Amino acid sequence: MSGLRVYSTSVTGSREVSIKSQQSEVTRILDGKRIQYQLVDISQDNALRDEMRALAGNPKATPPQIVNGDQYCGDYELFVEAVEQNTLQEFLNQACPEFPCWTPSPHSPKPSPGHEGPFEQLPVIPTLTLESLPQSRPLLLPPL
Repeated sequence: MSGLRVYSTSVTGSREVSIKSQQSEVTRILDGKRIQYQLVDISQDNALRDEMRALAGNPKATPPQIVNGDQYCGDYELFVEAVEQNTLQEFLNQACPEFPCWTPSPHSPKPSPGHEGPFEQLPVIPTLTLESLPQSRPLLLPPL
């Protein structure tokens, strides 16, 4: 399979409420960043659950699990860590750069030659110093 997949479940027990909130947070972040993904509901087929666990390398892995192509990216904790460290693109493409996950919106700037995706270099803003600012006169207010 190619592309980004988020393994989730539509059925959780009362002790697994955090799974639902974790799944919601992962999909909310991906949607907010306009990253395309396929949601795979493991509750529909035990083979999907076994596939998720095999890719994660953990026979007890629970959703959400994130996979790019046939390469395992990580679980919820690793996903959140990547978001907090602003390394989500690297997290999602770490093993499969040939499957880009980022899809630019119509309002995205065009990448510069040699730069791909949303992490291209931003323009350099010159440093302001007191000497570079225009000289102004002090504002004199009338006495009260």
